[in-house]
Amino acid sequence: MLVWLGVIRYLGFFQKYNILILTLGAALPNVIRFCCCAAMIYLGYCFCGWIVLGPYHTKFRSLNMVSECLFSLINGDDMFTTFSIMQQKSYLVWLFSRVYLYSFISLFIYMVLSLFIALITDTYETIKNYQKDGFPQSELHAFVSECKDLPTSGRYREVEDMSASLLCCCSNNSEDEDFFPPPSVGYL
Repeated sequence: MLVWLGVIRYLGFFQKYNILILTLGAALPNVIRFCCCAAMIYLGYCFCGWIVLGPYHTKFRSLNMVSECLFSLINGDDMFTTFSIMQQKSYLVWLFSRVYLYSFISLFIYMVLSLFIALITDTYETIKNYQKDGFPQSELHAFVSECKDLPTSGRYREVEDMSASLLCCCSNNSEDEDFFPPPSVGYL
């Protein structure tokens, strides 16, 4: 697996494959933040199902079984069995199980998965536009492009003696103003 993951960097030399690699790299921080938030909601549903429905439903007997059951519900597997196994010992528990399962399925299938796809799609569109129109200029390149003076123009000075510059920073003489260049002089 690691060898094949290492091959991915060589696919970056091809423009068609590079957009996939750039999209995955750019979307990764947002996807990780989103997954952390979705995991909190998922764990809340897991604990609720384990505590409330555990005594009444075989798929909710342990936390591991609850997590497997909810993950299969997100993927659309085993829905009928999950709904039909619920024991009708109490109408209130049966009603809670319906509200619990319908709210979980609606929240995760219709909202969480759609937002997950939207994050990746938005990043893909951004990268595609950058490839077509050009990548935006970084702050460093913008700063360097402002300076039109050559290094040999005389506007840049080298500090010969470090002890003199340290002493000059510590004293409050008006002579220090002559040492520092005016604010309009740029440094690279």
